[in-house]
Amino acid sequence: MDNTYIQSEAKKGFENWTKEGWEFLLNNKHYKDIAITTLANILDLEQSVEFTFNSLYYEIFESADTGYVVNIYSSDEKDKYDCYLEKYNIDGGLCTGSTKDAIEFML
Repeated sequence: MDNTYIQSEAKKGFENWTKEGWEFLLNNKHYKDIAITTLANILDLEQSVEFTFNSLYYEIFESADTGYVVNIYSSDEKDKYDCYLEKYNIDGGLCTGSTKDAIEFML
C-alpha cells in the first residue's frame, strides 16, 4: 500500500474501510495520526465510532452526561440489537476531553 492510496482514502474520509483497515493504519506510525484524526471526526459527526486495534474491539460514544464512553471488548460478538455483549467487556472508562482524546484514551 503506497502513500498515494492512503492520501486518496483520507480525502474520502475512509468511509468504506473495515475495522481491519483501521487497525492497519493505527499500527503504522506514518498513518496513525491520520487514522486518529479521522476516527475523531467520525465520532464528532456520528456521536459514536467502532474500530479494531491490536485484536480488541473499541466502541466509543458520546456520554449522556459529559464526555465520551470508551469500551473495549475481546470479541466483536453482538446481540440482536447490534450491541456488544457485556461478557466480553474487558475495560472501559469515561473521557471528558476532546473527540481525539477519546480515541487516544485507551490506545
